[in-house]
Amino acid sequence: MLFDEKQIQNIIKDSQSTIVTVSRDFFVISKSGRRSEIEELYAKFKPYGIMQFVRSGRISVSKEKMEISSLLLEELK
Repeated sequence: MLFDEKQIQNIIKDSQSTIVTVSRDFFVISKSGRRSEIEELYAKFKPYGIMQFVRSGRISVSKEKMEISSLLLEELK
């Protein structure tokens, strides 16, 4: 089993990746970080044969603007 190789486990640990799934034929990991970190991880796994690689890009979450005075008024009620 490929996942049993110590080198694979060290790459995952050193890159601070998260193990999502491990099966007999494949494993899935998740890594958040800068583009350079993701590309470095890809390069380290490439010699072992990568079945699939997905990069999501930047994600942001925004909230509506709320005036501080509105917050204070709510607290006083």
